[in-house]
Amino acid sequence: MRTYLIAIFFLLLAGCAANLKFIDRQTGDSYVGKTGSTVGNSGSVTAQIGDEQYTGEWVYSQMGGGYTIGSVSTTSVGSEGYASGYGTVSGITASSSGNGLITMHGDKGGYVRCVFNFNSFSNTGIGECQRNDGKLFDVTIKR
Repeated sequence: MRTYLIAIFFLLLAGCAANLKFIDRQTGDSYVGKTGSTVGNSGSVTAQIGDEQYTGEWVYSQMGGGYTIGSVSTTSVGSEGYASGYGTVSGITASSSGNGLITMHGDKGGYVRCVFNFNSFSNTGIGECQRNDGKLFDVTIKR
């Protein structure tokens, strides 16, 4: 029962929105944003940067992971007789980090494009953004 409760907790946590902070590289001013649900590998995003409201989409792609399969065979001979055994083990590994892209259009004609790296184990990420006027921002992501 406890295992099911833990699994449900992590499923609910995975659906939480993420908070974004955009930090102007020249002035240090910070602005806020938020994603919609983070269930799946894409979703909606909004941000208020200066006097402009931005809306758009984010997409995330996990990197790495794999599948392993192995086998083991053993034989034992003793004074009481002979015994042998055979077993197969398989496993799947999933990456806990990956890369993402955020694209947003502003209500006053602005456009922001961000690339980021996110770690799903720590629920944090960092990246870089550029607005269509050339202004650069660092972005932090916390879920």
